[in-house]
Amino acid sequence: MYTLHKSALFMRQWQAYAQNYKDRAGIQIAERFIAAVEGALLFIGTSPLSCPLYDTSKEEALKFHHFRRWNVSKFPHTLFFRLEETQIFVDLIYAQRMDIAHRFIVDTFDP
Repeated sequence: MYTLHKSALFMRQWQAYAQNYKDRAGIQIAERFIAAVEGALLFIGTSPLSCPLYDTSKEEALKFHHFRRWNVSKFPHTLFFRLEETQIFVDLIYAQRMDIAHRFIVDTFDP
């Protein structure tokens, strides 16, 4: 059994994406996005080892971190998390069109 923890940054990003969908496409799309993220979190919480590792080998600052990723169904977003024994730490959610490698370092290591 795993315990899932959502970082404050993840929660802010999730809220910002949901608000963006609400503003641009309406409440129904925003609600579908929220439900899709909740479904991704449920999957991660029950089957974290099924999620592929995110390749951090090219970034020196991330070299020793083992992040996993899972795509949000029907939306162009990916959740990034770490697995430590029975603890799952969901750290980030990014739109897939972003420069994820750069954002990862900025969001993870800059104060």
